[in-house]
Amino acid sequence: MQAESEPSHSWVPIGTTYGAVVSEKIVALVYHANERRGKVGGPGGNGALAEAAWFLVWTEEPHRHFQLSAPSGTPGMSREDLEKASYVALAEAGEVIDAKLSGEAAAGK
Repeated sequence: MQAESEPSHSWVPIGTTYGAVVSEKIVALVYHANERRGKVGGPGGNGALAEAAWFLVWTEEPHRHFQLSAPSGTPGMSREDLEKASYVALAEAGEVIDAKLSGEAAAGK
């Protein structure tokens, strides 16, 4: 059995948002958003109501927010359940961050 590799990042809480820290810099944020209006279908798309969800945003691309598949928080959730959901979101985001960073390292960036 192969041991899991060390994550290439650490997490720091920033209010209700979490920052992924790599080499002493915040490289990404993970946050939970309640339902909100947004465009779907690209530029000029229709307005739509997006449901509550967890999102990952790279600090180098602040205009692009990627929805995570982690379960979203709901108003009726207990504090413990909301905490569990946030751990699931951070674990999922961590995999995305590690994959991106390992790809950049392999490309020599």
